[in-house]
Amino acid sequence: MSQHQSINQLRKGETATIVGYLADEIPIKIYEMGLLPGVVLTLKRQAPFNGPVCIHIRDNPNAIALRRSEAALILIETLS
Repeated sequence: MSQHQSINQLRKGETATIVGYLADEIPIKIYEMGLLPGVVLTLKRQAPFNGPVCIHIRDNPNAIALRRSEAALILIETLS
């Protein structure tokens, strides 16, 4: 089993599955955006200068932008 990392550690184009959260208390907006364990996502873009990350959730036509601080709370496992 590989070690879990956060969304911030993905490279552009990499795909991963959400496996959990770093903290017990997660902002409700994370759940409302559909970022739940088991969801498969792909990193589309990373804004420079510590700006937001843009992800795409499988089977959802919309892109989601997350602050880096929020993305750091979401633990993932990369797909090979």
